[in-house]
Amino acid sequence: MSFALKYAPKILDEVVLGSITLKNKLAEYINGRNLKPLILHGGVGTGKTTIANLLPDAIEGKKAEVTRLKAVEFNSINDVMQMFEDHTMFYQVFTINDQKRNYIISNEINFTPKAAIAFRDVIDDMISHTQFIFTTNYIDQVDVALRDRSSCVMVPPVTAKDWLSRAQWIMQQEGVALPDDQLLKILTTQLQVSSSNRKLLERLEDFVGSVCNPPSNPGGIIETSSTPEPINPLMAA
Repeated sequence: MSFALKYAPKILDEVVLGSITLKNKLAEYINGRNLKPLILHGGVGTGKTTIANLLPDAIEGKKAEVTRLKAVEFNSINDVMQMFEDHTMFYQVFTINDQKRNYIISNEINFTPKAAIAFRDVIDDMISHTQFIFTTNYIDQVDVALRDRSSCVMVPPVTAKDWLSRAQWIMQQEGVALPDDQLLKILTTQLQVSSSNRKLLERLEDFVGSVCNPPSNPGGIIETSSTPEPINPLMAA
Protein backbone atom coordinates (compact mmCIF):
# COMPACT_ATOMS: atom_id res chain seq x y z
CA MET A 1 0.00 0.00 0.00
CA SER A 2 1.33 3.42 -0.91
CA PHE A 3 2.27 5.81 1.89
CA ALA A 4 -0.30 8.31 0.58
CA LEU A 5 -3.00 5.79 1.50
CA LYS A 6 -1.30 4.00 4.39
CA TYR A 7 -0.49 7.18 6.30
CA ALA A 8 -3.38 9.38 5.23
CA PRO A 9 -4.80 11.12 8.33
CA LYS A 10 -7.75 9.30 9.85
CA ILE A 11 -8.72 12.13 12.23
CA LEU A 12 -8.26 15.89 12.04
CA ASP A 13 -5.58 15.88 14.76
CA GLU A 14 -3.35 13.81 12.45
CA VAL A 15 -3.36 16.47 9.72
CA VAL A 16 -0.10 18.43 9.60
CA LEU A 17 -1.04 22.10 10.03
CA GLY A 18 1.44 24.94 10.03
CA SER A 19 -0.91 27.90 10.43
CA ILE A 20 -2.14 29.10 13.83
CA THR A 21 -4.88 31.04 12.06
CA LEU A 22 -6.11 27.85 10.39
CA LYS A 23 -5.99 25.89 13.66
CA ASN A 24 -7.96 28.58 15.49
CA LYS A 25 -10.56 28.81 12.75
CA LEU A 26 -11.10 25.04 12.70
CA ALA A 27 -11.45 25.11 16.49
CA GLU A 28 -14.28 27.66 16.11
CA TYR A 29 -16.21 25.19 13.98
CA ILE A 30 -15.45 22.23 16.24
CA ASN A 31 -16.64 24.17 19.30
CA GLY A 32 -19.77 25.41 17.55
CA ARG A 33 -18.77 29.07 17.61
CA ASN A 34 -18.91 29.44 13.82
CA LEU A 35 -21.74 28.16 11.62
CA LYS A 36 -20.94 30.05 8.42
CA PRO A 37 -20.02 28.12 5.27
CA LEU A 38 -16.29 27.37 5.26
CA ILE A 39 -14.20 27.87 2.13
CA LEU A 40 -10.74 26.31 2.39
CA HIS A 41 -8.41 27.65 -0.27
CA GLY A 42 -4.75 27.31 -1.18
CA GLY A 43 -2.32 25.51 -3.43
CA VAL A 44 -2.53 21.96 -4.71
CA GLY A 45 -1.79 19.24 -2.18
CA THR A 46 -1.78 21.37 0.98
CA GLY A 47 -4.50 19.32 2.70
CA LYS A 48 -7.72 21.21 1.91
CA THR A 49 -9.74 18.17 0.91
CA THR A 50 -8.42 16.12 3.83
CA ILE A 51 -9.44 18.82 6.29
CA ALA A 52 -12.86 19.18 4.66
CA ASN A 53 -13.45 15.43 4.89
CA LEU A 54 -12.37 15.13 8.54
CA LEU A 55 -13.86 18.32 9.99
CA PRO A 56 -17.44 16.95 10.26
CA ASP A 57 -16.15 14.00 12.31
CA ALA A 58 -14.31 16.41 14.61
CA ILE A 59 -17.45 18.53 15.07
CA GLU A 60 -19.62 15.49 15.82
CA GLY A 61 -17.08 13.57 17.88
CA LYS A 62 -17.93 10.51 15.80
CA LYS A 63 -18.11 9.42 12.17
CA ALA A 64 -20.39 11.92 10.47
CA GLU A 65 -22.73 11.35 7.56
CA VAL A 66 -22.06 13.88 4.79
CA THR A 67 -23.47 14.80 1.40
CA ARG A 68 -20.89 15.40 -1.32
CA LEU A 69 -21.52 17.68 -4.25
CA LYS A 70 -19.74 18.02 -7.55
CA ALA A 71 -19.87 21.70 -8.36
CA VAL A 72 -19.29 21.03 -12.06
CA GLU A 73 -22.77 19.51 -12.18
CA PHE A 74 -24.41 22.86 -11.36
CA ASN A 75 -24.74 24.91 -14.51
CA SER A 76 -28.07 26.64 -13.98
CA ILE A 77 -30.55 27.78 -11.36
CA ASN A 78 -32.67 24.70 -12.11
CA ASP A 79 -29.72 22.40 -11.39
CA VAL A 80 -29.37 23.89 -7.93
CA MET A 81 -33.09 23.95 -7.15
CA GLN A 82 -33.57 20.34 -8.25
CA MET A 83 -30.83 19.28 -5.87
CA PHE A 84 -32.05 21.19 -2.83
CA GLU A 85 -35.79 21.88 -3.08
CA ASP A 86 -36.68 18.46 -1.67
CA HIS A 87 -33.97 18.56 1.00
CA THR A 88 -34.26 22.01 2.49
CA MET A 89 -37.41 21.33 4.53
CA PHE A 90 -36.06 17.96 5.69
CA TYR A 91 -32.81 19.53 6.87
CA GLN A 92 -34.75 22.25 8.73
CA VAL A 93 -36.50 19.61 10.84
CA PHE A 94 -34.08 16.68 11.00
CA THR A 95 -30.41 15.82 11.07
CA ILE A 96 -28.99 12.51 9.93
CA ASN A 97 -28.30 10.06 12.77
CA ASP A 98 -29.11 12.73 15.39
CA GLN A 99 -26.05 14.73 14.40
CA LYS A 100 -25.50 18.29 15.60
CA ARG A 101 -25.64 19.51 12.00
CA ASN A 102 -26.00 18.27 8.46
CA TYR A 103 -22.89 18.47 6.28
CA ILE A 104 -22.49 19.27 2.62
CA ILE A 105 -18.99 19.16 1.10
CA SER A 106 -18.04 20.38 -2.36
CA ASN A 107 -14.49 20.21 -3.67
CA GLU A 108 -13.38 22.89 -6.11
CA ILE A 109 -16.22 25.38 -6.40
CA ASN A 110 -16.70 26.43 -9.99
CA PHE A 111 -20.40 27.15 -10.24
CA THR A 112 -21.55 29.07 -13.28
CA PRO A 113 -22.72 32.63 -12.42
CA LYS A 114 -26.41 31.68 -12.57
CA ALA A 115 -25.92 28.58 -10.43
CA ALA A 116 -23.94 30.63 -7.92
CA ILE A 117 -26.81 33.09 -7.56
CA ALA A 118 -29.22 30.24 -6.78
CA PHE A 119 -26.74 28.74 -4.35
CA ARG A 120 -26.67 31.97 -2.33
CA ASP A 121 -30.38 31.51 -1.55
CA VAL A 122 -29.84 27.86 -0.62
CA ILE A 123 -27.14 28.81 1.88
CA ASP A 124 -29.28 31.55 3.39
CA ASP A 125 -32.11 29.04 3.94
CA MET A 126 -29.93 26.25 5.32
CA ILE A 127 -27.14 27.96 7.26
CA SER A 128 -28.78 27.47 10.67
CA HIS A 129 -28.80 23.68 10.45
CA THR A 130 -26.38 22.69 7.65
CA GLN A 131 -22.62 23.11 7.54
CA PHE A 132 -21.31 23.81 4.06
CA ILE A 133 -17.61 23.10 3.47
CA PHE A 134 -16.02 24.07 0.17
CA THR A 135 -12.47 23.75 -1.15
CA THR A 136 -10.84 25.57 -4.03
CA ASN A 137 -7.45 26.26 -5.53
CA TYR A 138 -8.73 29.52 -6.98
CA ILE A 139 -10.46 31.65 -4.35
CA ASP A 140 -10.61 34.69 -6.65
CA GLN A 141 -12.84 32.74 -9.04
CA VAL A 142 -15.45 31.95 -6.38
CA ASP A 143 -18.66 33.97 -6.53
CA VAL A 144 -18.09 37.16 -4.53
CA ALA A 145 -21.44 36.92 -2.72
CA LEU A 146 -20.70 33.32 -1.71
CA ARG A 147 -17.36 34.46 -0.32
CA ASP A 148 -19.11 37.23 1.59
CA ARG A 149 -21.40 34.68 3.26
CA SER A 150 -18.52 32.38 4.18
CA SER A 151 -15.36 32.15 6.24
CA CYS A 152 -12.56 32.04 3.67
CA VAL A 153 -9.53 30.36 5.24
CA MET A 154 -6.23 29.73 3.52
CA VAL A 155 -4.53 26.35 3.94
CA PRO A 156 -0.86 27.28 3.43
CA PRO A 157 2.00 24.89 2.69
CA VAL A 158 3.62 23.46 5.81
CA THR A 159 7.32 23.58 6.66
CA ALA A 160 9.75 20.76 7.23
CA LYS A 161 9.63 21.46 10.98
CA ASP A 162 5.83 21.19 10.91
CA TRP A 163 6.17 17.78 9.26
CA LEU A 164 9.01 16.44 11.41
CA SER A 165 7.09 14.69 14.19
CA ARG A 166 4.65 13.07 11.76
CA ALA A 167 7.50 11.99 9.48
CA GLN A 168 9.43 10.51 12.42
CA TRP A 169 6.34 8.57 13.45
CA ILE A 170 6.08 7.18 9.92
CA MET A 171 9.76 6.20 10.00
CA GLN A 172 9.19 4.37 13.30
CA GLN A 173 6.24 2.47 11.84
CA GLU A 174 8.52 1.37 9.00
CA GLY A 175 11.36 0.36 11.35
CA VAL A 176 13.74 3.06 10.12
CA ALA A 177 15.72 5.12 12.64
CA LEU A 178 16.91 8.50 11.40
CA PRO A 179 18.28 11.53 13.28
CA ASP A 180 16.08 14.60 13.20
CA ASP A 181 18.61 16.70 11.31
CA GLN A 182 18.89 14.15 8.50
CA LEU A 183 15.13 13.73 8.22
CA LEU A 184 14.69 17.52 8.22
CA LYS A 185 17.10 17.73 5.30
CA ILE A 186 15.04 15.21 3.33
CA LEU A 187 11.81 17.04 4.13
CA THR A 188 13.26 20.46 3.32
CA THR A 189 14.66 19.29 0.00
CA GLN A 190 11.31 17.80 -1.05
CA LEU A 191 9.27 20.82 0.03
CA GLN A 192 11.54 23.05 -2.04
CA VAL A 193 10.49 21.00 -5.06
CA SER A 194 6.78 20.75 -4.22
CA SER A 195 4.56 21.86 -1.34
CA SER A 196 2.24 18.90 -1.93
CA ASN A 197 1.75 16.61 1.08
CA ARG A 198 1.11 13.72 -1.30
CA LYS A 199 4.47 14.24 -2.98
CA LEU A 200 6.16 14.42 0.40
CA LEU A 201 4.70 11.06 1.40
CA GLU A 202 5.87 9.62 -1.91
CA ARG A 203 9.39 10.90 -1.15
CA LEU A 204 9.35 9.27 2.28
CA GLU A 205 8.15 6.05 0.68
CA ASP A 206 11.02 6.13 -1.80
CA PHE A 207 13.50 6.80 0.99
CA VAL A 208 12.25 3.93 3.14
CA GLY A 209 12.38 1.65 0.12
CA SER A 210 15.99 2.61 -0.60
CA VAL A 211 17.00 1.89 2.99
CA CYS A 212 15.09 -1.36 3.43
CA ASN A 213 15.68 -2.68 -0.08
CA PRO A 214 19.02 -1.30 -1.32
CA PRO A 215 19.79 -1.92 -5.00
CA SER A 216 21.63 -5.14 -5.77
CA ASN A 217 25.33 -5.05 -6.64
CA PRO A 218 25.50 -4.09 -10.34
CA GLY A 219 27.40 -6.42 -12.63
CA GLY A 220 27.69 -9.11 -9.98
CA ILE A 221 30.85 -7.56 -8.51
CA ILE A 222 31.89 -9.36 -5.33
CA GLU A 223 32.94 -7.14 -2.44
CA THR A 224 36.33 -8.10 -1.07
CA SER A 225 36.09 -6.18 2.19
CA SER A 226 35.17 -8.37 5.15
CA THR A 227 33.53 -5.42 6.90
CA PRO A 228 30.94 -3.64 4.74
CA GLU A 229 30.75 0.11 4.96
CA PRO A 230 27.68 1.35 6.86
CA ILE A 231 24.92 2.84 4.77
CA ASN A 232 24.63 6.60 5.05
CA PRO A 233 20.86 7.34 5.10
CA LEU A 234 21.40 10.60 3.25
CA MET A 235 23.24 8.81 0.48
CA ALA A 236 20.38 6.35 0.31
CA ALA A 237 18.03 9.23 -0.14
